[in-house]
Amino acid sequence: MVKFTKEMAVSASKDKIWEVFAHDFNNAYNWMASVPKSYHQSNGELFDGAKTDGRVCELTTKPEGMKASEQFIAYDEAKQTATVKIDFVDTPSMFPVRYNTLEFSMKAISEGQTEMIWKFSSRIKPLAYIMYPLIRKQFSSFVFEIMEELKHYVENGSPHPRKVKAIEKQKLRSRHK
Repeated sequence: MVKFTKEMAVSASKDKIWEVFAHDFNNAYNWMASVPKSYHQSNGELFDGAKTDGRVCELTTKPEGMKASEQFIAYDEAKQTATVKIDFVDTPSMFPVRYNTLEFSMKAISEGQTEMIWKFSSRIKPLAYIMYPLIRKQFSSFVFEIMEELKHYVENGSPHPRKVKAIEKQKLRSRHK
């Protein structure tokens, strides 16, 4: 299993971050560069205070492409914490991951400053252990980028430059079809 914790300071209140991360959970495509499309899919239990019980994040623009099917497996509206299980669908046969889990929490640093804490774990397939150091490094970088994108979106009300670039690439591809 791959495990690590990432922390990042955000110039916003816990409420503002929680609004985007939890209450607008189904709309990750608005800010996450790796997700061209996301939408609600009933994946599990609807917890008290939660606006959804799950989503699908399409990870490619191809209808038959890889997707992340995500669900809350723990959710506390009052404490503003959640655990998300991420299963992958339509993966290539050599895809190294069985599923990921993200424990999301926050703590106030000062007024208007919050620290996001992401405890990430990935259950990988046995053959993937051969590449464990590389997989851990790639996952760590990828999670950091997602955190940066959320931070930028919350602080600025607009997508991170990586997301803007991804949108432009998608528009170019669709024009050339």
